[in-house]
This record gives sequence, C-alpha cells and structure tokens, in this order.
Amino acid sequence: MYKKILSILIFIIMATVTQNASAQKHSYYLFIGTYAPANENSLFVYKFNAAGGEARQISAVSDIENPSFFCLSEDHQYLYAVSETHGGEGGHVVAFHFDKKTGTLKKLNEVLSKGDDPCYIHLDRSGKWLFVANYTSGSLAVFPVKRNGQVGEAVQVITHHGHSIHLPQQSEAHVHCTLPSPDNKYILVADLGMDKIFTYHFNDKTGKLTAAHTPYVDVKPGSGPRHLLFSKDARYVYSIHELGDMITVFKNDQGKLSEEQTISTAPPGYEKRNWAAEIHFSADGKYLYASNRDDLNDIVVFTVNRQNGKLTYLNRYATGGKTLRYFMISPDGRYVLIGQRNGSDILLYQRNNETGLLTPLRQRIPVADAVCMEMIPEKR
Repeated sequence: MYKKILSILIFIIMATVTQNASAQKHSYYLFIGTYAPANENSLFVYKFNAAGGEARQISAVSDIENPSFFCLSEDHQYLYAVSETHGGEGGHVVAFHFDKKTGTLKKLNEVLSKGDDPCYIHLDRSGKWLFVANYTSGSLAVFPVKRNGQVGEAVQVITHHGHSIHLPQQSEAHVHCTLPSPDNKYILVADLGMDKIFTYHFNDKTGKLTAAHTPYVDVKPGSGPRHLLFSKDARYVYSIHELGDMITVFKNDQGKLSEEQTISTAPPGYEKRNWAAEIHFSADGKYLYASNRDDLNDIVVFTVNRQNGKLTYLNRYATGGKTLRYFMISPDGRYVLIGQRNGSDILLYQRNNETGLLTPLRQRIPVADAVCMEMIPEKR
C-alpha cells in the first residue's frame, strides 16, 4: 500500500514538473509601449502564453510620457525607450532595468534626446551605443551605454536639412529610423522628409559617425521612407515607405544601396490615402509582413525570393482595426500581435509557420494606443 501511494506521489510530482517546464517553454514576457501621458500607465509588461495565446498583465510604468519605441539589451536586463515629446527641452531617452523574477521595470535614468519627438531607438551590436531618431528635428543622436545600464549624454548629434514634394509632411527633414548593420560597421538612416536613406560609417570605439563615400540613396519623390530591415545575410535592405504605400528592395554593398524592386502594399487600383507603417520578416526569412493604416488597416504578406531578395504578394488581412502601426511576430512564429494607435486593444492572429498565412483569433490584449512591442522568453 505504501509503495503504491509513493508511486502515485512521484507520478504527480513528475507530471507537475513536466507541466511547469512546458509552460515555461511556451511562456514569454511581452513589453508594450504606448502613447500616454506621464501620469498614466504607458509602458506595460505582460506574460504571454504561446500554448494558448493568452496574455496576463504583470506590471506597468507610469512615469514616462509617450514611450512610442524601445529596444532591449541582448541579455534582456535593460530596456531603452524614447519619450516622444516636443517643445521646451524636446524628447528624452530613458533607461530601465528589467527584473525577470518579478517582471518589473525599474527606471535607472533619463537624458535629453537632443531633438523633438524621438521616434526610433536601436542598440549597436556591441550593446555599448544607442542610436536615436528625432523625427520633428530631423536629427539623429548617438548615446553611450554605461556599465550599470544607464544611458550617458549624447556624444554626437547630426541634423539633416532638406525637404521633398509631399506637403506638408515633407516640408523639412524627418529622421525616422537609425538601423545598425549586422557587422556593426555602418548605420542606415531613413529620412522621411527628404526621401533619402543615408549611410554613415560607425566607429564602435568612439561612437562617432561619418558620412559614407556614397552618403545616401534617393527614393521615389513623395514616398517617405519610414523603417528599414536587413536580410539575414545583409545582401538586401528593405524599406517601407509611409507616404507612398510601397516597399523597396535594395541590393546592399556595405551600405551602398541600389534599387532592385519596388512593390505596393496597397491593393491594385487603390486610390485613397494610405500610410504604410511597419515591416517584419518571419524568423526563417521566407515571408515579409507589412502594415497599412488609414482606410485599409490591414496586414500584407509577401514571399521572399532568397536568390534575388525580391518580394511576391501572397495575401492581405483586413483587421478592422484603427490606425495600425507597429506589429510583431512571436519568437516561435505562431502569433502576430497588432497594435492599434487609435484602438483600445492589441489584435491577435495565429500564424502558420509553413505557409505564412494568418487566422484571426478572438482573444485580444487590453492595451490602448499600442505602438511598440517586443517579446522575450520567460526562461533563457
């Protein structure tokens, strides 16, 4: 009798351990940035269960205004967010420490972003430098990251001067993306106001940027380059154009870009206003996803030709959302989470890893005005 009871207890313990291990394997921390005033919760941490697609709020931060874009250190100990504000001192860059045990963010410090309305932030590959895009000021700035995770004062600020033809959005320079190359030797800078993508050589010892021999490539006038992506092998660069509802594929030679293809994110014959917003690759690089705002508010899926980098339209999904901007694909590739700039929640779609196609889910995450998201495993 005793042996039978002991066997049952051992079975229950082993089953519990296995269940907990499985839950941790499919569990992620989900970070969400929003547009919100400093006296309201604006930066959230959720626990996301990929086994069922459920999300549960763990914590929130309420002393940062408009954390519209952020990035995480490689070891996930630190989160760096912009505070997208203007007037007076301009915007800010804020450093947080993330406690994986409690799922909470603790503010370390903040510095001025050296411009108005910072809208993009990215760490270099060494984790020692931050690149920030100040949209309204048309500038980019480089900040050192200290050993304790705090962000230091800017070591360099570069201001663009120029305009293009799509008024009033392009009446002046608007830096919208500052993306370091995979080899950390240069960064690409998308200027929506000037219709140019700039290349700057990067010194990872000093943090200083210098203009490349071919300093920029022009894009179609009035298209407004917004965000950029490198292919896995860095042979190609993909630019989504906010004002021109299109994606351009560039062949990349150490930051020297040459156009290979431009493809629309809108349906054929579509004539209403459409501002494209975000692009992401699937983890295997076979599919590229893009979001549209305005009347479309949809997600577009393209297949990627590995040989020449070109895109082929696959499908589109009308979400019924309000002003889609940022979206993300979960690390396991099974879910697409879609933020609504003017909506009350985050939309969820299930993703087929083989076909790249999406299926809408009923469950949603109740975070309003979500404009940036990132997911990391609960256990590394």
